[in-house]
Amino acid sequence: MSRIAVVHYIGATQKSRSVVASLAADFRQQAHDVTVLDIGRFGTVFQDFPPEWAVRVAGHATYRQRFTEVIKSLGADLTVLDPDQTLTITPPESRQAEGLQAIESELLTYFRQETLSDDERYVRWMRKNLTQQALACYSALHRWLSRNGPDLVVIPNGRTSRQKMARIAAEDLGIAVRFYENGRATKDSYYLGTTQPHDRVASQAEVDTLTSDLSTSEISALAQSWLAERMNPTSGTNTFSSGWGDTPQPKDAAKSQQRAVFFSSSADEFLAFGAMWNIDQWSSQFQAFDMFMERLSDKGVDLILRIHPNLSGKSQKYFRATVAEIKGLKKKYPGLLIHWHNSPANSYDLAQSADYVIAERSTIALEANLMGKPVWINQAAQWDQIADVRQVLQPSDIETDDLTPWSVDASRAERFIAYWVIQEQPLHYSWREWSSWNPEAAPVAMKLASLLGKNPLSHKRHLLSLEWARWRNNHFTV
Repeated sequence: MSRIAVVHYIGATQKSRSVVASLAADFRQQAHDVTVLDIGRFGTVFQDFPPEWAVRVAGHATYRQRFTEVIKSLGADLTVLDPDQTLTITPPESRQAEGLQAIESELLTYFRQETLSDDERYVRWMRKNLTQQALACYSALHRWLSRNGPDLVVIPNGRTSRQKMARIAAEDLGIAVRFYENGRATKDSYYLGTTQPHDRVASQAEVDTLTSDLSTSEISALAQSWLAERMNPTSGTNTFSSGWGDTPQPKDAAKSQQRAVFFSSSADEFLAFGAMWNIDQWSSQFQAFDMFMERLSDKGVDLILRIHPNLSGKSQKYFRATVAEIKGLKKKYPGLLIHWHNSPANSYDLAQSADYVIAERSTIALEANLMGKPVWINQAAQWDQIADVRQVLQPSDIETDDLTPWSVDASRAERFIAYWVIQEQPLHYSWREWSSWNPEAAPVAMKLASLLGKNPLSHKRHLLSLEWARWRNNHFTV
């Protein structure tokens, strides 16, 4: 029996309760001694349920003691760590840069922007407070871990500042670390593994080892089942597919004419993930698209651009800058067919119709490769060293590529997807255990109620601004 500490807090997704309860249940089933370490008090903004009175007024209910009851019923412990101003334990200087990098990634995600300006007071305030809370979290975790000496620390994801501090504290003390997060590949599941999910180098390095016991047919079946679920309008792993329908075709397009489909991405937080992700020399994905379009239009290839649906969730500043770049492409290539972020065009239909697929790092590129489509990507991707794709990381790469489609080895994409699938375990608890509404698809009344929590006024204004931006972005027309 091992002693396991599971680090936990309520973050941007309230599915974390279900994930942590399921983790604890599985570890206890394996006869491990489990302690859930709640570090929620080291947060900068409050992201849990709205006040109880507001919940009742909205006609809903929360079961606030249920999580504690579940953990205790499993025979596990729940320990809430508190900030202690007298603690002065700090991360080693050699690792402090990792914490700063995590904070920048967290800020990019929070503000829904591609870059941050220190001229903005709220950005400065958030950075300062995230730094203070991260250091306080490190101190508290370091003390608890050194006193209790677990054999294993299991932390969520490892990307944000508190998660990064948990990893550094455990590793400083020589304690083994594993990672968990919401399921990436299968519905109602959680990931548990030895590799931080966004570590593209380490994760791809272990693909062959972790899938070595699977036969070729088993790998293919897992991958094709994953793709079928992603394409299903009721998919639990692709929230965008439910809004897709018929796909308009280019006017006057000859059936014999080749088609290039460009898929934009919307993952600005990757910009703060460090050297392993920042390997390209493009000013933006649209600079790369422009060079491709110039070459392909000279070859008489039809050009189609699909904008990532997640553009709806970006700030107005980000949104306007992106729209300007897209309109610049349309002006330069009048025949370019654009399916905007709020278009019902089915991205899978577009991928299946393509002779060329060009993308930044969107998952649709991996899915297209699985369909047997030749894919060119212009950024680092989670699967770029495994899947049969070509990287174009700088202008010279496009200039020297003959841009000729090839016969794709889809088995390489299949193996990577199988690697994703086999590392996930089913959830034993759903959102219904914790509240009467699904926080992942909260009704308007509950979104409004969330503004009544104990948060700074600036945070509340930020949430309202994002919701207003989302509404405007969703109703965008050319």
